[in-house]
Amino acid sequence: MNTKLTVITPVLNGINTIADCIASVKAQNYKYIEHIIIDGNSTDGTVAFVLSQGLRCVSENDTGVYDAFNKGILMADGDVIHILNADDCYAHEQVVSNVMATITQEESDLCHGYIHQVNSQGNVVQRVGKQLTKNELLQKMRIAHPSVFVRKSVYDNYGRFSQGFKVAGDHEFLLRVWSKVRISFIPEVLVNMRLGGLSNSQVSLSYRESMAAALIHGANPLNALARYYLELLKNKLLSFRSIK
Repeated sequence: MNTKLTVITPVLNGINTIADCIASVKAQNYKYIEHIIIDGNSTDGTVAFVLSQGLRCVSENDTGVYDAFNKGILMADGDVIHILNADDCYAHEQVVSNVMATITQEESDLCHGYIHQVNSQGNVVQRVGKQLTKNELLQKMRIAHPSVFVRKSVYDNYGRFSQGFKVAGDHEFLLRVWSKVRISFIPEVLVNMRLGGLSNSQVSLSYRESMAAALIHGANPLNALARYYLELLKNKLLSFRSIK
């Protein structure tokens, strides 16, 4: 039996970017894909466009992006779930087929790779992602969540995203499951991610929530606090350099 993928796209007023996202899903050479759009009550024509593409769409108020993620997971019919944000796109037409082949061959529950962060002109700013241990993940969110593909059974067994987090729920989820599931890493760019998402625009909150997630899942409190202040300092220095 062929393994089915569900792509979940959360969106709020994403009319300027969602067309590229949808097109990149439709361009995949893997046949067994369903694409679900979870809309947060957009007012800019997003819903009308999505419906014109013949996609499943729920449009209603939510409590945040992780609420949207969870709604999509509950709706998903696929064996594997990938969350592709409305301002992100697959890097090429074979991304899904490569990932699904890896998951099948290696019998993995979670598969991840690299992403390219790109600016508004589409130029690559940096590559993000790494093959790593849970101890490394406790120190910092080094995984590009838009590259993460997860079997639905993982959500069934270990729970969905915690809505107590606003920007680091993906870090908490990965820490929760990392040592309990089979993980594969693909050393290739899977997704182009536009800069400007929640974690990009709320840096301090992102670091605080990542520290909290690490503490929940066993990090040394002093090490977690030191890491938090180190990351804040690094961000300040980078901001200063960019201003100069």
